[in-house]
Amino acid sequence: MKKNLWLILGIITLLVIVAIAYIGANAIMASIFDFRSPLADNPPTPTVALGESLTDRVVIVLVDALREDTALNTNVMPYLSELRQQSAWATMHSIPPSYSAPSWTTLLTGAQPDINDGQAANPPDQDSVRAFTQDDIFAAAQRAGLQTAVSGYSWLEGMLLNSGIDAGFYTEGEDNAADEDVLAAFLPWIKSNEYQLTLIHLDQIDWAGHHEGGPQDPNWDLAATRVDAMIEEIAQNLDFESDTLIVISDHGQIDQGGHGGQDPIVLVQPFVMVGPNVIQGNYPDINQVNIAPTVSALLGLNIPASSQGQVLTEMLNLSEEQITKIEYLTLSQQTALLAAYRNAVNPSFSDDSALQSLDEIEIAMQSIKNDRLNKERLPRAFVALVLALIPAIILFKKWGKETALLLGGSILYIIIFNIIYALIIGKTYSLSSVISPDDLIFSTATYSAISLVIAWLVTMFGIKAFSKTPSISTKLSLSLTFTTLYLLLLPFLWNFYRNGIVITWTLPEFSSMFLGFLSTVQGLFVAVAGLLLIGISTLVAKFSHKG
Repeated sequence: MKKNLWLILGIITLLVIVAIAYIGANAIMASIFDFRSPLADNPPTPTVALGESLTDRVVIVLVDALREDTALNTNVMPYLSELRQQSAWATMHSIPPSYSAPSWTTLLTGAQPDINDGQAANPPDQDSVRAFTQDDIFAAAQRAGLQTAVSGYSWLEGMLLNSGIDAGFYTEGEDNAADEDVLAAFLPWIKSNEYQLTLIHLDQIDWAGHHEGGPQDPNWDLAATRVDAMIEEIAQNLDFESDTLIVISDHGQIDQGGHGGQDPIVLVQPFVMVGPNVIQGNYPDINQVNIAPTVSALLGLNIPASSQGQVLTEMLNLSEEQITKIEYLTLSQQTALLAAYRNAVNPSFSDDSALQSLDEIEIAMQSIKNDRLNKERLPRAFVALVLALIPAIILFKKWGKETALLLGGSILYIIIFNIIYALIIGKTYSLSSVISPDDLIFSTATYSAISLVIAWLVTMFGIKAFSKTPSISTKLSLSLTFTTLYLLLLPFLWNFYRNGIVITWTLPEFSSMFLGFLSTVQGLFVAVAGLLLIGISTLVAKFSHKG
């Protein structure tokens, strides 16, 4: 019994690692779905309305997943290219998570995902859609007595449940047929001139990206061309002497199809605005948070209370008096937001300096956040360093040819896994490549098993483990498994230091979070595969030793 105690303890430890990895991976994903803004229960109060409107109505066309490069392709979207000749247009940027739900919330509230209390990941079903808790442009329009209408995907109904929508059409379809239904419901509203703020959501480009081959497939361009024709049909029912049309997107998609992460291509979208008092031209890049305050200025509404954006005054024909009023009310709104954020996130943070500009307020909000993050990261850094050093010291003390080969085998596993993952399969190191939980589990299990078996064979033959006694051969397989798990522990520890184990009061750095998450899932399957390889190595060595 004592002779095999190390083997029993090793197997028990691997089983514990399997359980911890399983619980940890589920906890990370659950914390993304469950994330709530610090302002969820105490949103700022809306301030004074801007007053004078610049247009009779605003029509927003939200094209799901429309990439900037697709929108600029004159062969794919000729009408949108023609529209730019009389529009103010720019490249628009967003921040992760680049799912639809948080992006729509940002567009309509003017607040970034860690503040706007939108769902950080898309709701799994209609019953779990979260209604806005922060002020938005439709709620502002309701307070001003304006009529509003929305036509699009069914999530919008739940999200805008408390925003006072006067007319709505919602579908659970996402393809061209669904878009045609959405357009058919939308056109009578803009023909009637009864609604001052309307939004139509067109979804088929996103559908093509997810289900018809991704942005590199011809189906993507075909979907974009159909959407372009729909935009033209909407524009033909508007009078740009009195009506304002805004064409935007929520996110892009990676070339393989998918979004949600921090990939640069998914964080860039088109922005096109045409109408009265809009100054035509190609402008410097803007941010997604600028849309809501700009719509508020066009209709004379209050700027949504949690907005972090600015009115795109450079694109609008405004008097000095109007600009001064917009700047004053925006500063007032964001000063109130700053106070609410500080009270919710870091009440002990003190900064007595008088803030005179929006840039200073933005810096102050970041300072409040960073101060709390740094306080939380300091003890985590110590824990992560200790956990990283203990195995490293053990490896150093046992250093020799055998240990070097075991470490080399573990490194070989890392190399093979990433070659399969990134080069052969073409996945990215972000949530954009997570098609579904089942796909994540199956693919990671497959890549991990293949990589570990190859690394195990190379290492075991290199050490000539199968010619040794079964006890030694088993011990070498166990050592290789633990060494591989140690290398996978390092990205997890980096994520732990940067973000904590799970998401709590603020959204994580998505790059480090995903690496830690992927390593956790790998660790689960490496531990399982290691248990199997330990048994196989024992049997092989036993028969080989007898021979």
